[in-house]
Amino acid sequence: QLVVAFEETSPEQSHTLGFLRGCLDQLEGRARELCELRYGRDLKPAAIAESLGMPANTAAKALQRIRDQLRACIERKAAVEGGMP
Repeated sequence: QLVVAFEETSPEQSHTLGFLRGCLDQLEGRARELCELRYGRDLKPAAIAESLGMPANTAAKALQRIRDQLRACIERKAAVEGGMP
């Protein structure tokens, strides 16, 4: 899904997506697993929670924290390297 998104973006968006790729590469452990399940396999939080044996609310909150971390990472990279629209 990300590959298609990268191909269909404007140059400005492409720069930001490049930051996202770098930030995703920095994820480790459970965060990487949760992102893979949610965005790689397109599972909803309830299905992720069931497969990992956790409450659905816990999975949803963890995904929100991960998205917040990714957003902050992108903003830091943009501030250092430029390119944030």
